[in-house]
Amino acid sequence: MTVPRHRTDWQAVSAVIAAGVIVSMQVGKLPPLLGQLRAEFGLDLVLGGLVASSVSLVGGACGIMAGFAGDRIGGRRALMLGLLISALGSFAGAFSHSTVLLLAARLVEGLGFVITVVSGPSLVTAATQPAQRSLALGFWSSYMPLGVTLGMLGALAVSHDVLDWRGLWLAMALLPLAAALLLPRLTADVAQAAPRRFNAAVLRRPGPWLLAGCFACYTTQWFSIVTWIPTYLKESGQSSETILALGVAAVVLVNAVGTTVAAAAMHRGLPRWLIIATVSLGMGVLGTASFAPDLPVLTKIALAMAASGFGGMLPAAVLAGVPMQARDASEIATVNGVVVQLLNIGSFIGPPALAALVAHFGGWGEGRWLLLAAGSIGLLLALGLRATERNDGKQGPAA
Repeated sequence: MTVPRHRTDWQAVSAVIAAGVIVSMQVGKLPPLLGQLRAEFGLDLVLGGLVASSVSLVGGACGIMAGFAGDRIGGRRALMLGLLISALGSFAGAFSHSTVLLLAARLVEGLGFVITVVSGPSLVTAATQPAQRSLALGFWSSYMPLGVTLGMLGALAVSHDVLDWRGLWLAMALLPLAAALLLPRLTADVAQAAPRRFNAAVLRRPGPWLLAGCFACYTTQWFSIVTWIPTYLKESGQSSETILALGVAAVVLVNAVGTTVAAAAMHRGLPRWLIIATVSLGMGVLGTASFAPDLPVLTKIALAMAASGFGGMLPAAVLAGVPMQARDASEIATVNGVVVQLLNIGSFIGPPALAALVAHFGGWGEGRWLLLAAGSIGLLLALGLRATERNDGKQGPAA
């Protein structure tokens, strides 16, 4: 039995979102512990940024291939595979005793992450009626801030000596394993598109690349803020680990509020391109301000929260546009693979690039301009996306 197109299977949508949240926890568990890991493994600032963003390396290298695989084997199977690989990576990381092994485990986690998040939208699309699709995809886009926040809160337990970081890695290996076992039952009523062979025409259209470029500029900004704000606040005089962890968790969590606001706004007809353009530049301005010198710590946290909360509207707008860029449902994972590949490139480049600028110029005040530059590029790409969608006749009610 399949779900009729006039009814949305919210149980299946919730299960897919939960899968995205769980693999995103693997991303969020590391930044609050970066100082501890740097000390244990002897990592400098730039190498520490590389370890933090290495989970994105696989996505930046093979997001499109993961999309092809998702379209070929089906979203449900691909989602289960991604969850199992994520569990394997977290388990291996718990037993890493060198930088090389730690990096390798993070790369495995990255593979599980990209397969999961590439496959998610195709299942969400199949489970929803057209009138509620933008709303459901907007909710799906909250997987990252929710997961990263929960991962950070798990890391807070480590800072309070409830368990060490290796115990946290083991505990987080169990979550994707359990999700993989439950997923078939929770999504059993969702009909999926028939498998389709890859057609290179998918990659020759400008729309998916412009959409993905907007997301890449966003992740360059957001991951730079989330990764380095704990170190920056500590160097600014904040000595309480609890306040740091809760402050950063708040910065990430408000991002989910932005995704919900964008989902509701698009459901009411606000143009996607306008959300993307406004958020790109606005987040650049607020993010740059959050790293300004000579500001009180609480003001810096408030500015970072504003940048993250406002920025949360962009993922919802971009992911709602993915089905619009696919010729039919069987290409959704491939188009999303383009988006995921570029967003991972942005999240991989951002933290080390900001660290390199800070190290070169000798201060956070000079490195922060990376955020404004990324936002400005995102604005230009959003304007290009608007023109492309108009020419292609794919604006829809939320274009």
